[in-house]
Amino acid sequence: MTKRSLALTAILLFFPFLFTALWITLFQAGPNRHISGGPEASPMERQVGQLIMVGFNGTRPLDPGVMAVSGQLESGRIGGFMLLGRNIQTPDQLTTLTSHLGDQGSGASVLIAVDQEGGLVQRLAPLGDPMTWSAAKDLPAATDNCAPRKVRAYYARRAAQLGAYNINVNFGPVVDVDLNPDNPIIGKKKRSFSADPAKVTNCAAGFIAAHQAAGIATALKHFPGHGSSTTDSHTSLPVISQSWRELELEPYRALQRQDRVDMVMMGHLVHPRFSDTPETPASLSKKGIAEARALTGKDIVIITDDLEMNAVSDRFSIEDAAVQAITAGNDIVLFSSFDRTDPELGDRINAAIVAAVTDGRISEAQVDLAAARVAALKHRLRRFRVGVLPDPQSARLGPGPKATLPHYAAATTILPPARAAP
Repeated sequence: MTKRSLALTAILLFFPFLFTALWITLFQAGPNRHISGGPEASPMERQVGQLIMVGFNGTRPLDPGVMAVSGQLESGRIGGFMLLGRNIQTPDQLTTLTSHLGDQGSGASVLIAVDQEGGLVQRLAPLGDPMTWSAAKDLPAATDNCAPRKVRAYYARRAAQLGAYNINVNFGPVVDVDLNPDNPIIGKKKRSFSADPAKVTNCAAGFIAAHQAAGIATALKHFPGHGSSTTDSHTSLPVISQSWRELELEPYRALQRQDRVDMVMMGHLVHPRFSDTPETPASLSKKGIAEARALTGKDIVIITDDLEMNAVSDRFSIEDAAVQAITAGNDIVLFSSFDRTDPELGDRINAAIVAAVTDGRISEAQVDLAAARVAALKHRLRRFRVGVLPDPQSARLGPGPKATLPHYAAATTILPPARAAP
């Protein structure tokens, strides 16, 4: 046998061992291995990262979009993510995905969010689960006008379902008051519990109590109130100057008194009382954030609605929207990445905010305060063990200590094909 033949034989014999080693490294090491986050993040990049949540493409740990988000979580350049229907296929797939991403956090738990309101807004719909979530408008009729025990019992198993998938944030309940039945995004889609703010409060309180008992944070939306609008902020910027009513704030006040506010989601809505300029939505206005914080508490986490909705994206770039949102006083900026394939989205947002801190447009003290609020929220969440269903009666209603630390969180909504954000 020639030397050349011997060399070829050696290569052929070595190849299976090399392939096996690669297989073990990439697949058999399990879905929860850490993904390199690229260059080490600076302390400021990690602090800013706690203020960023993004959406992504992909369903499995080795998908390019998932690997990109994994790296950003591992480096600390983002602090959480939201799930859309495109990320959800089967129960095992979803559990593997969220477990994998949840383990990538850089020394902090990861917020995993979903829009699972009920009715037309159910991100878990691709799972085909028979345990559907009622549309908000239908809930009072099914629960004796939102009797506390019945609402808690209704949502307890559903909240536990989210926990079983490692989700620790649900972008709900909608506390918009149903003042305009023809509202294209709230009234017509049955996303409001009622035109009566007291009934909205009762229904929302049960929703929140069940989620808190399962270790899941909730977000009241859409401040200061989307119920009276005549347009959809997914497609344009609603001006509610003439239609908005003071009673739309009542659910926020009442739920704050009950210690039921984890987060408030700011709506892309224009009103002189809540907007810094006639063209600036409350979500990007210091006036709007200040009103929300005065109403619900100085330590409550304020999060934007999706900043890729047309109400914002028609006027601002991704980077400018992020900087404007933090400058206005939001604690978390949310980008769904719905219409894009941009694995570097989280890095871009982080870099834009850090640049604004560097040049003085945003103070370090403001970033530190926002990050502290987010850290406190994560600390209040408790790890919810997969497969453990709480007693429906155990979901507390009324003031009391908040839960302790969960590890993961996720978000879901079914809206028209054009948009699928909160």
